[in-house]
Amino acid sequence: MEAHNNNCDCVNCKNKIDVQLPEELVDEILSAKVTFFTGAGISTESPMVLNINFYQEVAREIDALDKNLSFPKLMQEFCKQANGRMKLLQMIRSRFRTIDSFPELQKRATSFHKAIGTLFSIKNVVTTNWDTYFEDFAHATPFVIDSDLAFWEVAERRVLKIHGSIDNLSTLVATEDDYSECTKRLNEKLIGGMLKTILATQTVIFVGYSMRDSDFQEIYGLVKTQMDLLHRQAYVVTPFEDEAKRFESAGLIPIVTDGTYFLELVKKEAVIRDLLLPDISYVLSSFMLNEFEDEHFEINEKVSNTECPEIIFATCYQDGVIHALQRISKNQYSGEYSHPCRMAFLIEKYEEIKSEKRKAKNYIDVAYIEGYIRGLVYHLSNFFEDDEFEIPKYFAFGAKEELYDFEDFTEFVKCNPQAHKASLKQANQYLNSLHDPDKIVVHHPPWI
Repeated sequence: MEAHNNNCDCVNCKNKIDVQLPEELVDEILSAKVTFFTGAGISTESPMVLNINFYQEVAREIDALDKNLSFPKLMQEFCKQANGRMKLLQMIRSRFRTIDSFPELQKRATSFHKAIGTLFSIKNVVTTNWDTYFEDFAHATPFVIDSDLAFWEVAERRVLKIHGSIDNLSTLVATEDDYSECTKRLNEKLIGGMLKTILATQTVIFVGYSMRDSDFQEIYGLVKTQMDLLHRQAYVVTPFEDEAKRFESAGLIPIVTDGTYFLELVKKEAVIRDLLLPDISYVLSSFMLNEFEDEHFEINEKVSNTECPEIIFATCYQDGVIHALQRISKNQYSGEYSHPCRMAFLIEKYEEIKSEKRKAKNYIDVAYIEGYIRGLVYHLSNFFEDDEFEIPKYFAFGAKEELYDFEDFTEFVKCNPQAHKASLKQANQYLNSLHDPDKIVVHHPPWI
């Protein structure tokens, strides 16, 4: 194994270990046949987030740092004090708020969740964590109590939160009593039945756990029973060699690297296979979005509507590009815009709608959809094109060449006043219907 970035020992790189991933595991991940079981190590309890973990914080409050209690035993002891349960919940909320109030800390606590976000083939996550980061940064629908399961098939991506959620304080599993009740629930209730279904149909990858974690010990007892019955193999991702050996002794196949880096390695392979758009596509699309927003902001200062009626179509076209790129940015971590086949299907559907709008002579919508398609095509193509790929900033009906800037646009309109009579007539009719057309900034809303 070779350490990432020439054995860099900085806090961000030292656990990024380059490792050869089992090909059959990569195949299963990209075929949506894998469920991740995630623990606190990939979230708020990572040593990269805060200088003290929650266990230490609670133990310090009741002077139990040297007692070597298990996590649930420590929480049980803490809750014995007056209003102990309420104080514990307040400490949990305060910890999350501290992390979320510092962008640097939140970025570190959510790197794994964001990495999963763009990997569209990950449909199911099981977690013992209380935070809402899979919901907030991976567009996952939470399933916490039995009644939630009625909506299981509706969700695009799901996170089964077997130890509760900070959004529903009564569901949090922390103390020995909570763990006992949780074990009973997993063995007898619907949530446990769903967990067993996942184990029967999916390959399991544990990440963010230590062999000593109470969370891991509780889950693995159930997982191992099911796996032994079904003869299935589970994996674990850990950056620590000593932990890897302990996991291997317990029957798991260890992959020694950082959890987030493991996902990066999977995505790198997916990109090579043309099954996934690289995450850099979103960076490039955001740059193009900024360019269009700047151009769009200045467009009405460059020419008046009545002086150049064709500008209303150029404006709507720019709205289309902007809305496409804004939606791509907003939904980055849903993974839907990392899926090349889905993107190609979406473009095809919008081409069909554009054709229908053109037949109906709805030229404003045609211009808008043309821009929207250009935004989608850019996001899909900007990484795979050999040459630098750019979206024309302007659009005009009848133009045979791309109009990359305002000068191209005005030159075409000036030299070809009758290039598309029907759209020009429609533009003039629209402007004549306005009380003061030169004070109106034409805008196409994000619907057609």
